[in-house]
Amino acid sequence: MDVQVIVTTWGHPSWAGQASRIAIPSVLGEARVYHHHEDLAASAGAARNAAVEIADPQEWICFLDADDRIEPGYMEAMETHMEGWHDLLVPALRLPGKTKPQFYPDRNIIDGLNPCPIGTLIHRRLFELAGQFWGEDAWEDWSLFRRAVLVGGKIRFAEGAVYDASNTTKSGRNNVRNPKKLHREIIEAHKLWMNL
Repeated sequence: MDVQVIVTTWGHPSWAGQASRIAIPSVLGEARVYHHHEDLAASAGAARNAAVEIADPQEWICFLDADDRIEPGYMEAMETHMEGWHDLLVPALRLPGKTKPQFYPDRNIIDGLNPCPIGTLIHRRLFELAGQFWGEDAWEDWSLFRRAVLVGGKIRFAEGAVYDASNTTKSGRNNVRNPKKLHREIIEAHKLWMNL
């Protein structure tokens, strides 16, 4: 399985330190890992797109936040669920305060309930077809995976793969001040992009 794990950090250098202590060690023995830090990136999406261009993965990409981990056996589990480049391979998510990781199959990505953690595997071909990451202030992962579904991507839940986001804090970037406004803006931008 040809997978490139990309850990992207931006802004304060402490994020790069977290990546080296938390995210990167979890990947060793699972797949190739590439870390890219940008001090002055316009957005998380811009930093991630730059990392993809530099790393130039030919097949599958797995994005990993600096303070998150993938659990042992992640890539092996992903491979058993792989059928085609149009798949979005979704891991179970381990959240803060939860002892058991879980999937969210009842979340409708089109309506804006994201079942796909950032560690969802996406093929480079589908990543490009979906327009890469955009520059939203938050929720750029939902925006990308939603566009991937709009252009024909299929969500496939990968039993046995666990994405550990248990270090996530309530004060994180994704806890936006006006979620309804951001939700509406992303959906409207997608309609324009799709010429709907």
